[in-house]
Amino acid sequence: MLVSLLIRKALNSEESIEFPQDTDWQKALDFTIEQGVVGICFEGIETLPANQRPSLEILAQWVGLTEQQSTQYEHNWAVARKLDKLWATEAIQAVVIKGRSIAQYYPVPSHRYSCDLDLFIRQGWEQACKMLEGKGLKLEYEVYKEAEFTLNGVYVECHRYITPVRGNKLLQKVERYLYSLLDSEPKKYFEGATLVCPPLMFTLILYIEHALGDLQQGKLLLKHIVDWIVLRKQDFHWKTFETICKEFMFDRFLSLIDALADVIEGKRSYESLPPSYRRVYDDVLSLHEDVKASDHRSWFRKRVNLFFKIMKNNKNFRDFSYTTMPQFLFYSVWTHFINKEVRL
Repeated sequence: MLVSLLIRKALNSEESIEFPQDTDWQKALDFTIEQGVVGICFEGIETLPANQRPSLEILAQWVGLTEQQSTQYEHNWAVARKLDKLWATEAIQAVVIKGRSIAQYYPVPSHRYSCDLDLFIRQGWEQACKMLEGKGLKLEYEVYKEAEFTLNGVYVECHRYITPVRGNKLLQKVERYLYSLLDSEPKKYFEGATLVCPPLMFTLILYIEHALGDLQQGKLLLKHIVDWIVLRKQDFHWKTFETICKEFMFDRFLSLIDALADVIEGKRSYESLPPSYRRVYDDVLSLHEDVKASDHRSWFRKRVNLFFKIMKNNKNFRDFSYTTMPQFLFYSVWTHFINKEVRL
């Protein structure tokens, strides 16, 4: 697949790869947009000789989209720093989760696509929300684990919990482990801010939990696989990480995402994958129009849509999750309507 070759070139420009002469570059561009990898694939194009690159018209589109993504990346960070400055007046500290915490490991961080901003506040969350409302912002509290709002055109999730812990004893255990990582290691801050940059192990475990959740909802994209390709290249103790994943019952998903990353990197063939892995790979590379489209539906309609997506992905629960699909839905409904208390 052409896009896989571009990703491989972006992450290893020295690798010798022969690109097909009959490449449909417009189709490739459309695919990278849909899969959230337009920026990283542009880096691959930059390594190609002139006679293997797309036409000037398509190249201009690719450059424009990549620049637009980079501009959005900087704009998101400007909003993050604005929030940081506001909260710092009351000594409230936020941790940057996902987004920039993963992007920092990319060759060009701004080429990692992210359309929103995720921040976690462990102490002072209620006060932080009141401060935002005092500035005239309208916060939505539809999801118990976060407050959602838009600031200067950027959609922000201000988390009071990192993971969907309510009624989920395993994720409560994961949540406590993530807290322990924040407590046990010296705090590291992003440059020019008091926004906390989480430890690498924190980002690794949260990535696995979040990507598994996207798989369960039928939202796993090529972007997630590229994230893993980048993250697993970092300096950490693999055996310790594997042990933690096994403890949290993430080991089956780890095996899956690792194998998919191997295929994208050219380390193993698609044909060598087990049937269940090939099913996921095929689904990732199929169209996801509903993923990239803006969703302006009501909270109820979004939840109904999510319910059917989860039911549709029963096989992924069976093969790769820490729970079954019926159990997951039962506890989701039970905790939403009956047992709303969060216990950690």
